[in-house]
Amino acid sequence: MLSSIKSTAGFLEKHTYRFFHVLGVFSAIGLVAMMMITVVDATGRRFFAFTIYGGYEAVSFILSGVFFFSLCYCTAKKGHFAIDVMTSRFSPRVRVWIITIMNLVSALMCWILASQLVALAMKLKTNNLTGAQLTFVPTYILALVGAFCLFMTGWGFFVQFISMLVKVIEGNNSA
Repeated sequence: MLSSIKSTAGFLEKHTYRFFHVLGVFSAIGLVAMMMITVVDATGRRFFAFTIYGGYEAVSFILSGVFFFSLCYCTAKKGHFAIDVMTSRFSPRVRVWIITIMNLVSALMCWILASQLVALAMKLKTNNLTGAQLTFVPTYILALVGAFCLFMTGWGFFVQFISMLVKVIEGNNSA
């Protein structure tokens, strides 16, 4: 039973993190696009007396995608910060339990935030809000992208929870 859960956790971790790496590539592409838009806009404004119409707003929209996509990538790399001033005083066994519980809490928090972003997206869609200059870009799509990425980040934390739970159970079996 434990070996099947362990293999399932490994399978989920491998494929989830592969998808998160793809989202990290999208984040990097968005970051490059933001830099290019900003450089062209600033250079055009300074030397050629032209600006990119909606350039500032486009960079702001792309920034939301970069942030949420990189959140998934950070989860795959297990790069979220941890302040272990308190937990470093506990035994390794207790620390593993704390990390396991925190992964579950983090997953639940991400899923709650994702559901709130979906509610916000529906409100934005109902009000038909668009960008100030880029009126062809409905803003609710940005909220839905954020909700999707937060849901996936929660999924990443849940996969980490399962992996840590297997380690906890193995530790208890060997003790």
